[in-house]
Amino acid sequence: MSQLPRATIHLSNIVANWRALDGLHAGATTASVVKAGAYGLGAIPVARALSRAGCSTFFVAYLEEGLALRKALGLGSRIFVLNGPTRNEMSAYIAAGLTAVLSSPDHVKAWSSAPKGTSALHFDTGMNRLGLKVEMLGTSLAGLQKLQPVLVMSHLACADETGHKMNAAQRSAFDDIAAAFPDTPASLANSAGCYLGKAFGYDLTRPGLALYGGSRPPKGLRISPGLTLDAAILSVFDGDIGDTVGYGATRTLEQDTRLATVGIGYADGLLRSGGNAFIAYLDGVPCPVVGRISMDLTTIDVSKVQDKAKAGARVEFIGEHAKLEDQAARAGTLGYELLTGLSNRVERVYA
Repeated sequence: MSQLPRATIHLSNIVANWRALDGLHAGATTASVVKAGAYGLGAIPVARALSRAGCSTFFVAYLEEGLALRKALGLGSRIFVLNGPTRNEMSAYIAAGLTAVLSSPDHVKAWSSAPKGTSALHFDTGMNRLGLKVEMLGTSLAGLQKLQPVLVMSHLACADETGHKMNAAQRSAFDDIAAAFPDTPASLANSAGCYLGKAFGYDLTRPGLALYGGSRPPKGLRISPGLTLDAAILSVFDGDIGDTVGYGATRTLEQDTRLATVGIGYADGLLRSGGNAFIAYLDGVPCPVVGRISMDLTTIDVSKVQDKAKAGARVEFIGEHAKLEDQAARAGTLGYELLTGLSNRVERVYA
């Protein structure tokens, strides 16, 4: 069996997460955001599983992602491309039946002169990243309505902080946008936005990270791991009190310790900032990372599970025990980065 680090992708869990999120907003369409290779898990197998489960609307970032998804799913699904078109991409959008998300005056101008195709309008309600300025409702509303958008949308900046004042402010601004397009479906909620209540659901929600086991769901909502990331123990040995471990000697053992070196490192996407911080699990038992994470290797403390610590045993770094968001917090980052940072060297297995 291969010693490569392995990501087992739990397609049934991803589908279950989509269904759980769909249940939060009765009457609204629940789309799936599968950009960046479904956050590192594989856009094509993930989208196919979600499509079989009933998901008919998908969001990607780039035209190339949309074209690959259209080829895999056929013509039955709606595919929105978030970053919008360049002038030389117009015909490709139309030929593939992709929906261009227009988020700048240049997008709007170019699309207005393009052959007929479907578009969505993305407005900036305070994030100041992508989006048409709300002031365009006063200066260019007739032209925007003439495009006959199939969706108006915006993006929440602080949805993961339920009490943040930006949430209510953005919703209020978006209410005005939705009112200006009364016959057009509206969408505001990302994964965390789905948890803010029914007022944020509008006609379509756009969960991404929550599909894959991330986010902080409210009490009573089960979000299951989208993957299990594990790697094989290469060696097991004893460290003596006073010994140092790893590059830079950043960890000095305070007692005699049973250690194991595991074949995974930052070249696989296990962030270096998780050194002396991540907690791995062997047979469900927590095994703290000791010392720095190096390119291909990580050392863990297996003192509490010495009977299971043998060469070849698989150690979990993300999964049912090593929760995605908990591990991300230990490394000072977010679940998004842990997932999208998984390298091509990590073997993907679809369960």
